Amino acid sequence: MAATATPTADRPTPTPTPPETPAAVASPAVRVTGAVVNVRQGPGTAYPAIGQVKAGERYPVLGRNDAGDWWQIAFEGGAGWVSATLVQGEGNLQGAAVVPAPPPPPTRASASGSVRVTTTSVAIPTYPYAAFTAPAVNPDYGWTYRRFDRAAYEASHPQPAVQRYLAVVLENEYLRLTVLPELGGRIYQLIFKPTGHNQLYQNPVVKPSPWGPPEQGGWLAVGGIEWGLPVEEHGYTWADPWGYIVLPPDGGEAGVIVFMPDEGHLRVEVEIALRSGEAAFTLRPRLVNPAARPVAYKFWLAAALAPGAANRVGPELRWLFPTDRVTVHSRGDGDLPEAGQTMAWPVHNGVDYSRLGNWRRWLGFFEAPAAHGPYAGVYDTAADEGVVRVFPADVARGSKGFALGWSDPLPTESYTDDGSTYVELHGGVAPTFWDSATLAAGGELAWEERWFPVAGIGGVSYADRNGALHIAALPNGLEVGVYTVRAVAGRLRVAVNDQTVLDEAVSIAPDRPWRRTLAGVAVTGGSRAQVTLFDADGAPVLNYARPF
Repeated sequence: MAATATPTADRPTPTPTPPETPAAVASPAVRVTGAVVNVRQGPGTAYPAIGQVKAGERYPVLGRNDAGDWWQIAFEGGAGWVSATLVQGEGNLQGAAVVPAPPPPPTRASASGSVRVTTTSVAIPTYPYAAFTAPAVNPDYGWTYRRFDRAAYEASHPQPAVQRYLAVVLENEYLRLTVLPELGGRIYQLIFKPTGHNQLYQNPVVKPSPWGPPEQGGWLAVGGIEWGLPVEEHGYTWADPWGYIVLPPDGGEAGVIVFMPDEGHLRVEVEIALRSGEAAFTLRPRLVNPAARPVAYKFWLAAALAPGAANRVGPELRWLFPTDRVTVHSRGDGDLPEAGQTMAWPVHNGVDYSRLGNWRRWLGFFEAPAAHGPYAGVYDTAADEGVVRVFPADVARGSKGFALGWSDPLPTESYTDDGSTYVELHGGVAPTFWDSATLAAGGELAWEERWFPVAGIGGVSYADRNGALHIAALPNGLEVGVYTVRAVAGRLRVAVNDQTVLDEAVSIAPDRPWRRTLAGVAVTGGSRAQVTLFDADGAPVLNYARPF
């Protein structure tokens, strides 16, 4: 579905009260400490945003809510509400009157057939991260970001408090996606309805980790899929409030566009779309350079994954990278190549690094020399579930994996409170974190990717936008698994060395994958097994030949 909206055009322009010197402040007011803060119709994230205010701006206080965690401010000739965690009080706030909250807005839904969009909110225990940040500038990009004061934060002995976040939910027969505009526009959940499991890692708390861009001082390992710009290591925008535009169902597809505030520099918007009848969603990133000069930048999307029921990864998780070499980004094991050097993939010095349980300490790596495509992902053979990303490798040239380790991993208390774990799958415009891409003055870059959960087929040997195939030689025969992102009634043909060993009618769907061991079918070194799924008209839907 093509996006016809112009995301930045309909946002109100704030008219802040002119700054006053502290000595002149007598009436109660607040000064904005968050980089960009939503002004809402009522005291809570369930209320719609009516505008935005920026760091350093000052607004008169009209009142507060009963709990004292939201301020009502004078805003654009009327009134609006801002969270007390994102502003600093000035003047005499003790006498601020309690203002009754307006009635909560009803849940809004837009539906057509089996695909729909719903606006709601989610409650997440949140550590007081924002209160320990201050504006800082990256002069290379002219980019203002929030720098985290970890020492002051830790000295405060912080504890989490439940906070509600606006959520936009896309849903069809097979999938339910939850998007959080207020936490960097991230995809927070990917529920695969046939199994009932969230395939993305979902941190039960919002807690600052010590990782991310070094100059920023911390990063929130919230989980899900986030959008990193303009630097590597998750970028600067992962906790900023983003705007959003709901795209109602049209022609069987619905979606939401999440977008960064327009601050006159490089920005990104991402359309997240879901079609009726498909167990896959589409991402349409669009980078825009409004400046009058070219800009070098780094853009990486990062998915925290934990396929299956446990919200943690297991030893049988397998990386899906169609490459024979990778470039090391960072590693905890000294016997692995140093950063910037390559190593064989998946087996290096006799160890199969595609299996997480074979790892000792942390490792980050890129496909070398760049992404091969058309897919990357993970599959946990014990959970029999995974996630696949299908992308154009000629545009999105970076493909990266990272995990905390296995037998001697990084400590989970650095980012969560319950011991849950994840792995990261990154996709970038440039091949590695050390490389930059350049966008011309006034230029744009857009592409399309397809993501989907996969389950019930034993593993993944190949994937494209239509689904995934698994082909494995077992002692008693040839194992074949077929997963499609939509229902397909047709024929399945399996051949070994060009000799057909199976040709039968099949009916396959996301909740009905096909898996069978073809007993007695011998596959030896030098053999070639080919699996082809045809639709009812005889057109190939999936086709892959695996050499042995």
